[in-house]
Amino acid sequence: MTTDDTIPVEGSGSDELPTVPVPEGVQETDLPQPEDFPTTRLRRGYVPDQVDELIEEVFDAVRSGEPAPEIAEVRFDATKLRTGYVEGAVDEYLDQLSEAIGQEPTPPPEK
Repeated sequence: MTTDDTIPVEGSGSDELPTVPVPEGVQETDLPQPEDFPTTRLRRGYVPDQVDELIEEVFDAVRSGEPAPEIAEVRFDATKLRTGYVEGAVDEYLDQLSEAIGQEPTPPPEK
């Protein structure tokens, strides 16, 4: 997850995210529960509504047996002067969520 090259989550008025099948047998109880992410106001962070929406889409996909958004392809809009989620905390949780649904964690950014 990064804030570069934004790929909005569904419902933001743009194209939907690419999806991948959830492996058979994955249950909601297998997923790490979302936490209250720390927030930041004067530093760059992720737009909370976008993060929350992505997590809900993944949980909905697991509940329904439908394909889930490809988490590693998600790019969130950045916040600077308004409250946002601390990027590192969100990235760590989304990597755990990715692994729980059989997806690869997001590779670290290239330098």
